[in-house]
Amino acid sequence: MILRKLAETLIVLLLIVFPFFIGIAIAGHTPYTEGNSFWKYVFLWGGISIGIALILVLLLKYFYRSFEQPLLGAIILLLMASPIIGIVGLAAPPDLSINMLDHPEREHLRYLILSLGALLFAVFLLLAFKRNLVQPKGTLRLIIIVLSFLCIAEFAWEFSHHYLYPEGLQAWMNQGSKAEDFGKHYDNVSFINVGVIGRYIQFSLILWLSFQLYKWRHIRIWNPIIISFFCMMGLISATVVFITEFNLPKGYEFLLAFFIPGMPFLLLYWIGIALLTGYKIQRKDL
Repeated sequence: MILRKLAETLIVLLLIVFPFFIGIAIAGHTPYTEGNSFWKYVFLWGGISIGIALILVLLLKYFYRSFEQPLLGAIILLLMASPIIGIVGLAAPPDLSINMLDHPEREHLRYLILSLGALLFAVFLLLAFKRNLVQPKGTLRLIIIVLSFLCIAEFAWEFSHHYLYPEGLQAWMNQGSKAEDFGKHYDNVSFINVGVIGRYIQFSLILWLSFQLYKWRHIRIWNPIIISFFCMMGLISATVVFITEFNLPKGYEFLLAFFIPGMPFLLLYWIGIALLTGYKIQRKDL
């Protein structure tokens, strides 16, 4: 019994660090480093992602009957490892300088990767309601469905907005405007506020999901505890961003790490780990 718990704990810890380990391993091929091939990175990340997907499909195919937890939901969220690896592997923040116009494909790739995470989240939410992984009723169910729609809609809007940043910058410069003024024009206060609202919805929904999955004994208590901390930090960061209009005072810059669009996907990946190693439930709930 003790050895089993130790083995399970070790598996959880390895899965938690897995996307970071692989992302760091491929960071040397990031297209943000001059001389590195953009397509080499794409094929490297794509190959790793396909490998992860195949392993998870095999897990689903050959061990489905022996797993009594909602394995399909776990598989979908564990696929979040792919966008996490892709973003970590880029090893650089978005390039918002005029140099972006020399390599717009790098920013396009970043937000296509993040869009994959949003798509996986949407699929999981659909599964969660269809297969009754979470079971809100009445008015609460309607509220959660609306919040889920708004969550995915905000992701789609935000990622498409950033995806088109290079094209917007080029059009701005073609009008004779200064490149250094474009950021405040494109990512204005209205855009920031919509992003803040999106984070409130996304973190609140993820926090609710974690506690609901624990309530229905799909996951163990460690996940809601960790998710609660990161979601609260995310909500605090969103509040600070709203108040300061993205001009965080010195010493509070660390909060931006909780505001980045990839943070919700990391939390969802951790929920996937919890589902994979969660409490046993009846097969009818799968």
